[in-house]
Amino acid sequence: MLGRGKLGDGKDARFHGLEHSATLTGGRFVLRSSPADSIALALAHVVAEGFAARDDNLDARLAQQGSPWIAQAAEIGDAKGSWAKGLVADLVEDTPLEFFNRFQRGISPTVVMIAARAQDDGTTELVLYPHASRRGDPEGSAGAASRVRHAIAAIAATSSASGALVSHETMNGIRNDGSPASQEMVRTLLGWK
Repeated sequence: MLGRGKLGDGKDARFHGLEHSATLTGGRFVLRSSPADSIALALAHVVAEGFAARDDNLDARLAQQGSPWIAQAAEIGDAKGSWAKGLVADLVEDTPLEFFNRFQRGISPTVVMIAARAQDDGTTELVLYPHASRRGDPEGSAGAASRVRHAIAAIAATSSASGALVSHETMNGIRNDGSPASQEMVRTLLGWK
């Protein structure tokens, strides 16, 4: 792990150029755990990576819609701080100077939706997927991408060690199939753009 405290949390989160991996990916797990415990596990690891939990009352809103899912959102980044700072940023990029705070880039606003639902066999399906905002610099999502990957790896390790992990897969995209983690639902539930 890269020492998240030095790279900030929430709206103040930053990254350096060596974290380049602008592709946002998510994860799908099947766990021997309740949906609420699965969400708590995922949220703990996402927060440990610098995301801030949002208070959106999603469970009540999903229940009103008759959804079998429960969900929690967490956010990181700031639109203004995510844009490169011109010539200085160009000169510093890919040099050791990137490790100094004043030359690190801000992370683009990114929300991770964590959703879980009970399965017929008594297991829980847990999905978490990140969505970058159009308001921030697209290159600024690289810092969020690496943090989400770290959180997914930690969820897999923790649930495997406890014997709760049944399966895990990386998601390079997500369908708009009614899951709260899908782009359509993130827009509907959070107004995220």
